[in-house]
Amino acid sequence: MLTTVETKIKSILTYLLPSLLSFVVPIVSFPIMTRFLTPEDFGIVALALAFPGLVTSLITCNIQIGAQRYYFEYRRDSFKVSALINSTVSFLLCVFVISSVFIFIIKDFISNIVMGGSKYGLAVFFSYATACLNILVNFYLTMYRNMERPKEFSKFTIMGMLINLILSLVLVVIFRLGYMGIIYGTFAALLWNFCILFWQFQQEFPFCLDKKIFTDNLKYGFPLVATYFSGPVYQFLDKYMICAIISLSSTGIYSIAQNISKKLFIFISAIQSTFHPIFMKDMFDRGKEGAVSIGRNFTIFTYISLSAVLGMVLFGEEVIYILAPETYYNAINVMLILLCGISMQTFGKIVDIPLAYVKKAYLSVPITFAGTVINILLNLLLIPHWRAAGAGLATTITIFFTNSIYLMVSQRYYNIVYEKKILALFYLNVFLSAVVIIIFREIGGLLVIKYCLKVIFLVLFVVLGIKANIVTKRNIRAALNIFMLKTKCATA
Repeated sequence: MLTTVETKIKSILTYLLPSLLSFVVPIVSFPIMTRFLTPEDFGIVALALAFPGLVTSLITCNIQIGAQRYYFEYRRDSFKVSALINSTVSFLLCVFVISSVFIFIIKDFISNIVMGGSKYGLAVFFSYATACLNILVNFYLTMYRNMERPKEFSKFTIMGMLINLILSLVLVVIFRLGYMGIIYGTFAALLWNFCILFWQFQQEFPFCLDKKIFTDNLKYGFPLVATYFSGPVYQFLDKYMICAIISLSSTGIYSIAQNISKKLFIFISAIQSTFHPIFMKDMFDRGKEGAVSIGRNFTIFTYISLSAVLGMVLFGEEVIYILAPETYYNAINVMLILLCGISMQTFGKIVDIPLAYVKKAYLSVPITFAGTVINILLNLLLIPHWRAAGAGLATTITIFFTNSIYLMVSQRYYNIVYEKKILALFYLNVFLSAVVIIIFREIGGLLVIKYCLKVIFLVLFVVLGIKANIVTKRNIRAALNIFMLKTKCATA
């Protein structure tokens, strides 16, 4: 019989499998892709894949976001859960099919505006179809996460990654389809996953609709349109500005750095998959009495998440040196800046939960609007001088600003008892590491000193884990027990 700690660790490790695979996949594909594709090709893919979010975030009315909140309210009623899932998917399918026809008609026009030429129209259309499928697949995976079913979540996530990897490599390397090989591969992998997930959910949650459940879900999600529209704006606007002000090739360099940092965001999201249901249950089941428990679990969540971020900050440049040609080395500083922003997204994973709990998620609208305006101004100010690094800095500053305001507002409605001092030390360790490495890269210095400092930052982080009572003999023993159990099962 597993202990509570062992159960939590087992869940974390299961969710981490696809995240760890997301690190392995670039090691396999990146050295190959960068020798068959140019930075400009990556820029085309980045702009094509970023644009659809501007449309989908509006037409979905964020009904899939509302469904996440209402699942925890309905989770003990199987009919309501079935109605919630089916009404959400039905609505999304309808708006996606209708909008896809319209996008196909004007694809060349969009291509001309976004990328300065109508020849990328097919890339625009398939990127839009890919974005629609991605929302549907992520909705199903989020439901598995909320149901605390990590095996299904990991199985479908890993399957999608492997299909995407194989198809993209075949289409780019063997069939020489260039940047379209990446887009086709991603589209096919998501289509396969969606078909299987749709069939499995229909078996478990038979088709049924409920007007009130759909209406309540829509009422909750629609006011959040402005909030969730900001994400696509951030993902698209900076790339568009770099392309317009600097070049399409610089957009590709920025995209490479952003994709690497996103792997860490995936890691944080994987850890969140274990902790999010815990946060929500503490709120819905214990009310304000759960504030201390949430604060403690958030410290653990943050430490585990930042451990991967710190590892990439300290040794990410070596990864790029090994995997990519010299033409991509300019992405290193941009990556380090973006990783500082990603580290603060641990707060981004929790600050909206209290507002969802009290049904005041609409308060996020002015915060998001202010963040969007600041991001635009910062991009206009920093990109002309610091190119891709300026865009990365603008993103990091914006994340810090919006999460800080979110935190102050959400605390008024549900006062989570955060362990502030130790959290501040966690973040400080990551930020100082990034700053020191950037300085060494810019002014040079003895490699011995540089690597000694890297080791010091790593050791300090372990010490902080011990001080926070996270790195303990009990937790280490529990983790080892899980590994031993998995090994026995594998050899049995």
